[in-house]
Amino acid sequence: MSRAFVKEEDEEFASYREDSSHDKKTLEWLRIQEKKLDFLLNDPKGKAIEPAKRDKWIQEARAAIASVQDAAQG
Repeated sequence: MSRAFVKEEDEEFASYREDSSHDKKTLEWLRIQEKKLDFLLNDPKGKAIEPAKRDKWIQEARAAIASVQDAAQG
């Protein structure tokens, strides 16, 4: 095919696509962390996990959520 009919991406558009993809992945990861935290706090199976391990996971999930929210604001 002739290159005359092929639209090549410019750097700005390629950068936008990369940023958009990163944002989607970050939002999906954030939803997973929020779901994990909800499970640990509210689900009977989550509450049945060994308390020390459960508390550690809760702290990790909260820290992860906070870091993403801070990054989004700043």
